[in-house]
Amino acid sequence: MNPPASTTQRRYDLDWIRVGAFGLLILYHVGLVYGVYDWHVHSAHTFEWMREAILITNPWRLTLLFLVSGAALRFMTLRRTPRQVARARFERLVPPLLFGAVVLVPIQAWIEAMDKGGWPGGVAGYVAWMGREFGPSGLADGVPVNHLWFIVYIAAYSIVAILLWRRAGLIEGLGRGLERALRGPWLLVLPILYLFAIRYSLFPTFGITNVLHWDWYNHALSLAAFVFGFAIVGREDLWRTIERYRWIAAGLAVTALPIMMIQVWHPGARAFWDVPRALVYAIDQWATIVAILGFGSKHLRDHSGPVLTYLTQATFPLYLAHQTVLVAAVWIIRPAALPAGLEALALVAVTFLGSLAIYEVVRRIPAIRPLWGLKPLDDRPWPLDLKALLKPKLRYHRRRRLLGVGVAAPLLALTVVAVAILAYPGFNNATQYLSELGGAKAQAPIIFNGGVFVAGIMAGLAGVGFGLAIYALTGARVAGWVVAVVFVLAGGGMSASTLWPWPDPRHMVINLALGIQLAPLLLLWGLAKRRDMPRLKVFLIATFVVMAVLTVLTKHLVLPGTVNDANVGWWERLYALVLVCWVGVAAWVLDRKLLSVATESPPHRPTVAPFDVPA
Repeated sequence: MNPPASTTQRRYDLDWIRVGAFGLLILYHVGLVYGVYDWHVHSAHTFEWMREAILITNPWRLTLLFLVSGAALRFMTLRRTPRQVARARFERLVPPLLFGAVVLVPIQAWIEAMDKGGWPGGVAGYVAWMGREFGPSGLADGVPVNHLWFIVYIAAYSIVAILLWRRAGLIEGLGRGLERALRGPWLLVLPILYLFAIRYSLFPTFGITNVLHWDWYNHALSLAAFVFGFAIVGREDLWRTIERYRWIAAGLAVTALPIMMIQVWHPGARAFWDVPRALVYAIDQWATIVAILGFGSKHLRDHSGPVLTYLTQATFPLYLAHQTVLVAAVWIIRPAALPAGLEALALVAVTFLGSLAIYEVVRRIPAIRPLWGLKPLDDRPWPLDLKALLKPKLRYHRRRRLLGVGVAAPLLALTVVAVAILAYPGFNNATQYLSELGGAKAQAPIIFNGGVFVAGIMAGLAGVGFGLAIYALTGARVAGWVVAVVFVLAGGGMSASTLWPWPDPRHMVINLALGIQLAPLLLLWGLAKRRDMPRLKVFLIATFVVMAVLTVLTKHLVLPGTVNDANVGWWERLYALVLVCWVGVAAWVLDRKLLSVATESPPHRPTVAPFDVPA
């Protein structure tokens, strides 16, 4: 049977809900750092009230995600056979699962082992940990997947849904039955009774294990949500009912949440055989889901845009990366002994921005996109499409590759510093300079020195890309040459400094890298003829001003004493972040501009685009 017409239309509300739920997942995991429950790593600050705070999203967040994931799979079944859907699911889920289990999860597991079990740090410690995890004894216990259990479950549930879909008329009949059964107030009553029944009967015995073969309460909850979402996508009468009851559902959720929180700490919470507690939990769970689905369907169904497109594509890579980034961030930031609020903000920022930075890199590298859950570029088969490789290249493709190196260089530098800090037990970010990570006292100086050496070469290549981009966009030869020379000298200084690690006096050749301070002004000079890049120009001006202010402060020219021996390390980190990261942003913007010029301008037109092209 053909699906209802409404299932052929894109549901942007479900995209918004999926993006929002994954964003909440990151915040939830940051919250666990401060909770009293066992998690991978903890802050020095823990709060008892986190027992209640996690209930804000804990009862419904993953259930909603499974429901939306089931709906997304239903859209995949349009114009595809069951075999094609199964293959698409395999190609989308299995490579990230294998990659994550082998590369991403061991990093966070190793940090947890260092934190809780005294496992040795440094390169040798990590190599030993990998040998343990993937040796005979480790594999006998199974390969840990940590937060990637969600992918395992989505894959398993997809198989179940596809098998049900293969039975002619089964899913359509289930959808019709749900549409009839959930009319009026039954939309709220029947699912709440089901959720109460499994919470009361299965949860006390099985709990939530996230182990596929022994997680029967979770299956009764999550598989049911997945199939529910798969079945109801095109049932417009049911969606109208969900919209109609959204305010009632929101009121129930707001009422149930504080009661549920009280039940967590009140000594009489398990009275009456624990029935009230299970019932309130079920009410909050389903009422919140209905409220979110209802408001989303009412207000977001047809609302798309570039932000949603970007976030929808970024969500899966962010999910893969975020927990490893967060665990590493806790390990690095915790020794600074920041106040809890400031530390939490830092963890949220580092986790979001670090994960986004990883996405920005991997989405540009065709060979590894499928490892991060991204479709091959232009829907080409992975890993290679020889026909595509033989196609004529877009104009400026070599310049854009060099600018791509400019995007990757800061990310490499930041990653190298983070790993080098992990490999230097006792490194004090407040009082020690970054150069000491490559000095004689570091346990593995090769990490910092080797990484910075490569990053310096990449900076020089990026400078050539900047110079060529300026010439392509404005025809300014001299400005292009000057920008390129400044970057090549800076990159050379970075690379050369690693050949003479601190405290060798020759290490100060790194001061050549300070020429990048002037590079924003030089780029402005080179791009002066362009009238269609105002935001980049404002960014370059702001970058130069911030670097100038930091220079004045760190040289003690004003406010002497602000920078002192107790905090000089943090000032250096801030200065280094600004000095390095702006390069990646500028390279990305110029790459986008070259791409637009290459695709929009006919080959016979001059290299200088009209000034009225929108930014």
